[in-house]
Amino acid sequence: MEKLIAVGLAIAVAGGLGAAWRVQAPSQHDLEAKAQEAPVLTRIQSAVASSPSFIADMVAARNAKGDDVRFLFGTSELEYVCDDTAHPTRFFDEHDYGFSLMCVGNAGCQSLWQAMELAALEEEGAVSGNRIALMLGTQWFMEDGLTESAFAKRFSEETFATVMANPRLSDATKQKIYDRCVAMGADPQQLDELKNPSLVSSINRAISDLPASVERSEAIMDDVNEQSRPFEEATADKSDAITDWEELDELVVEEGKRSCTNNDLGIYDEYYTDIFVPQDKENREKDEPQCTEWSEKEFGDFEIFLDVCRDLGIKPLVVLQPAKGAYYDNTPYDKESREIFYNKIRSMIDEADAELLDLTPYEYDMYYLRDVMHPEWKSWVIVNQKLCELYGDSND
Repeated sequence: MEKLIAVGLAIAVAGGLGAAWRVQAPSQHDLEAKAQEAPVLTRIQSAVASSPSFIADMVAARNAKGDDVRFLFGTSELEYVCDDTAHPTRFFDEHDYGFSLMCVGNAGCQSLWQAMELAALEEEGAVSGNRIALMLGTQWFMEDGLTESAFAKRFSEETFATVMANPRLSDATKQKIYDRCVAMGADPQQLDELKNPSLVSSINRAISDLPASVERSEAIMDDVNEQSRPFEEATADKSDAITDWEELDELVVEEGKRSCTNNDLGIYDEYYTDIFVPQDKENREKDEPQCTEWSEKEFGDFEIFLDVCRDLGIKPLVVLQPAKGAYYDNTPYDKESREIFYNKIRSMIDEADAELLDLTPYEYDMYYLRDVMHPEWKSWVIVNQKLCELYGDSND
């Protein structure tokens, strides 16, 4: 009886508070309607990335109309807007390859976030087939790996709760995710409530986090109002697939040349002048000792990502991104140090029976990076060609 009374009171309080906020924020029905109305959003970031259910609604709306939505997970290399013809957020929007690409992730989204986002999207039914692709950032593994501030900025209660509800994840994998969230500063009591599917816990969460939920729903609606498009409009704008990859490579090299006019390293002009030159000078003056140990915490988080893929029966394509040799050779992460890291990642990928696309041989070549860490131009041509092989009509 006491439990029933508690439930009744919680519902009453939640209903009253909800009424007060409802006029100020989009409802769940509003968001679902928006996902149906304008489901094409290539760059999934910030607020939208915090809601796997909303992403799944968009994917379902598109697939119901004959689309085939696939995922590229990554970090800050996916968030910037540029004029690069081959950047995947532009390339697969403009050309018809028999599938569409959703690019998920932004700055601060490292291995732990990728693992959780994949598990949540799979639980929501958004992941087609048994393949996904991940852009793995070398910088994630420098110093101590993921920071508490970056984790807190990207942590999503909905994502965590959905991960814990995924029956295909092993208990061991769920425990690893839980433990790492606690280690990164998450409140164990909050996590325990998110793991609990009971009605009382759900209502308590709704009451305690109502303002934050309102803010998030508003942010989601703002994102989609600004960037998403109706399916018919998006597909009408697509042109035929480019089949001459060498011609595309030549085109992006010309784009790179126009962006990199004040240096012979293939770094775009503003970055070279404002960041590279002063930072490289400082690095040379410091002359710090070589780094021989990379972040074991981040290696552990990447292992969790591979565990998630194994549990879900997914074979990931991991794109190992290069770092600019001309810059990092004058830091503790010189060529020999980077090879320690690369070999460790290669070994982990091999042991997990994942697939590797290794871009590290291009660390000293022009037009593979736009600065010292973000792939650009020629790198994207290679990645796009591989994504076409991965997600083409004859593959899962």
